[in-house]
Amino acid sequence: MSIKSGTYGDPPRTARRDYFVVLLLLLWRMRYDLLLLAVVGTLILNDTVPTNWQQSGSVVSIMGITVSIFIGFRNTQAIGRWWEARQLWGAIVNHSRNWTDILASLLPEDHLASADGRNLVRYQVAMVWQLNFQLRNFYHQDLRRFQDYLLENLEMKPTTTLRQLGQARAIAVRKLYENKSINARGREQLMNIANATVDAIGGLERIRNTPLPASYDVFVRMLSWIFGFQLLLNFKTDGTSVVGSITGIVLFLGFLMAERIGAYVEGPFDGDGSTFALPLNAICLTISRDLLGNETDSCLHHFCKDPVRWT
Repeated sequence: MSIKSGTYGDPPRTARRDYFVVLLLLLWRMRYDLLLLAVVGTLILNDTVPTNWQQSGSVVSIMGITVSIFIGFRNTQAIGRWWEARQLWGAIVNHSRNWTDILASLLPEDHLASADGRNLVRYQVAMVWQLNFQLRNFYHQDLRRFQDYLLENLEMKPTTTLRQLGQARAIAVRKLYENKSINARGREQLMNIANATVDAIGGLERIRNTPLPASYDVFVRMLSWIFGFQLLLNFKTDGTSVVGSITGIVLFLGFLMAERIGAYVEGPFDGDGSTFALPLNAICLTISRDLLGNETDSCLHHFCKDPVRWT
């Protein structure tokens, strides 16, 4: 039996050829940590640090286990926040599709094709783009122009907030009911979708505005550096070769990278690079294309399934 490939594309994955790119992105964001590591390593290798600062090997081993536990817990929480944010955005994608499906089941085709009908759909699309911009606090100019186009059709100002869009949509649903375009059951269905969207938005805003406690963040970071300092000092004073000292630096760098990855993934809406952030533009473009079709053609160049390069 022959197997044929479809036209839907392969699932997103990190290609092996991009491993080096991911590593460079990580090291670039860690550039100040790497500079400090170079300074500390130079001081230790040049015998500038007093030897009585060194702790015993057993103490360093216990510190290494402790650091591993704290870093592991921190990274687990960070990945949990990242994944919860992705699940909430997935829910918004589903709510957006449900919104148009329910409208199609309630309104005649000519009503949906009218300016008012299209605007009912544009409310949902404008809300997801506004959510994108407000979560990240940055945007590409052509995506901002697309949002302004949506707001212009909705007769709303470019400074319109996400909350104002939600209220305007609720008023539009009320007018449909008052004009007897929909019955009470139809209004309930539409508002259920609107309320579910608001719940998902609230969850995303909670993740954005509530990082892990600063005391925990500082403690794990300080503990990692103290352990790394002692690790380098032990490798140096034990009389190992230059290769051994380099091994100590590499081990410390590994712990440092693990700690920093947790800190970076903790903020899924950061604008520092696609390696750590969610692909909000790709998600919003998926919603826009599903709901508005070719109205989004001018922005399709931002759509990317590559987890190293998506935005």
